[in-house]
Amino acid sequence: MHDFAYLFPDSAASWLNGRGDARFHRYEKFYRTARAAAASAAEFDLEASNERYATICRPARSRIVEMLDSKLFKQVVLSLTLLWIGSSLLPTIGHSEPVASGAVLVGAFIFLRVKRWRGRARHR
Repeated sequence: MHDFAYLFPDSAASWLNGRGDARFHRYEKFYRTARAAAASAAEFDLEASNERYATICRPARSRIVEMLDSKLFKQVVLSLTLLWIGSSLLPTIGHSEPVASGAVLVGAFIFLRVKRWRGRARHR
């Protein structure tokens, strides 16, 4: 039975034969450069060379992903969401229970100030 993996451009057999994309040629160039940089064949460490190649080829996160994963962006999205929910709920609740909604707002503002004050005290 024959192994037909070489026919598929994303298979390991095809990659080792140099077909498909340019990954094999890039690796081969890196390998030959690293081997030539070693003073002798005994000094060349293939495993260390492969680890260096893996760190070089590791895809970097895009700027958009970095921004979406940042703490500041998450805080801004949360703040805008809470602001939108509050602006739509406050008039409705304010008409039916004005004293209770005022008390909840005052309590929320006091809670936020105390939380911010404690956060600053921890970082000192």
